[in-house]
Amino acid sequence: MKTFAFAAVAAFAAFAQPAAAQHRIQPAPPPSAEDVRVIESASWLAGRWVGEGLGGELEETWAPPAGGQMVGHFRLVRDGVVVFYELCLLDVVDGGLRMRVKHVNPDFVGWEERDGWHAFDPVSVSEDALSFTGLTLRRTGEDAFEAVIAIRYADGVREETLRMRRAPM
Repeated sequence: MKTFAFAAVAAFAAFAQPAAAQHRIQPAPPPSAEDVRVIESASWLAGRWVGEGLGGELEETWAPPAGGQMVGHFRLVRDGVVVFYELCLLDVVDGGLRMRVKHVNPDFVGWEERDGWHAFDPVSVSEDALSFTGLTLRRTGEDAFEAVIAIRYADGVREETLRMRRAPM
């Protein structure tokens, strides 16, 4: 009995969170049939991708569409050292495809405010390209795509091209 009580207390402690860390889960509303159709146009992006760009090695992984959204993550590695990560969300807003991104350093300190993100707003969607303000993902083959992104540097804005190819998980 003492073993059971100890195990129960240990399990509770393992899942307990300080009051500041507790939150209520707020599920997304069910997607409309049109939202599902729009997000399905990005389904070619699902899977693991590797490539080069931004002076390093890139890795990006996307889950297939579910609930009218797609979720992905990205990392940049230079000289064997992680530079940053991104958590990415594709969803439908005003009938168009939007990408939202949260950036974090390797120590998981975020760049954006807690409830903030960087948004790439909808421009257009076609069979082989997803275009947003400041970002275009264009298929260049069955297992390849390039991302052209406008990045603000200290001396102005430059377009960077990231070339990606499908890779095994």
